[in-house]
Amino acid sequence: MSVGAILLAAGSARRMGADKLTADLGGRPLALHAFEALLAAGFDRPIVAVAPGSAVAALFADRARLVLVENHALGMGHSLAAAVAAVPGDWTAAVIGLADMPFVRPATLRALAAASAPDAIVRPVFDGTPGNPVAWGRDHFPALAALSGDKGGRDILARSPPTPLACDDPGVVIDVDTPEALAAARARFL
Repeated sequence: MSVGAILLAAGSARRMGADKLTADLGGRPLALHAFEALLAAGFDRPIVAVAPGSAVAALFADRARLVLVENHALGMGHSLAAAVAAVPGDWTAAVIGLADMPFVRPATLRALAAASAPDAIVRPVFDGTPGNPVAWGRDHFPALAALSGDKGGRDILARSPPTPLACDDPGVVIDVDTPEALAAARARFL
C-alpha cells in the first residue's frame, strides 16, 4: 500500500488580506511548517497545489511535485481537483492537508497514513473536534477530482462519514486564517 500526501497552498488568503503562507512564523515561512511536517512523517515529494506565479512555490523547490492551479481564485474545490488529478496511479490513499495549519505533528500524519485504506476516509479528532488533514482512500479520488468552486470535501464527508482517529495533537484544529490567528500562532514560539 502506497499512501502519499497532498498539501493545498493555492488559497487566496481573503480573510488574512495578505499572502499568509510566506508570513514569518518562528523564523520560517508559515507554509514550510506544514510541508516539513509531511517530510518528517516520511512522505516523499508530496504534491503541493499552488497558484501560478505564487512566491510560495519556491519554498518547496525540488522537494515537492508542484501542481499549478490556474483557477485557484475560484475556491478550494478547484485546488483539490487539480491536486488529486496529479496523484500517481499507485497511491492507495492520500493525506490531504492545508498549508495554513502549521502545528500538525508528524506522528499524527503517520497515524493517518497507517489508518488509511482505499475505501476509507480517516479524519483526526482532537478533544471531540474533527480536524485536518484527512486521509482519503483512492475510492474517493473521483469525487474529489470533480470538486469545483469554494467547496472543499465537506459534501463528500456528509455523504461518507469519515472514520474518526482520536489524537492528542491540537495542531489538527489550529489554522491560520486571520491576522489574529497569525499573532496567536506566533505567540506559541515565544
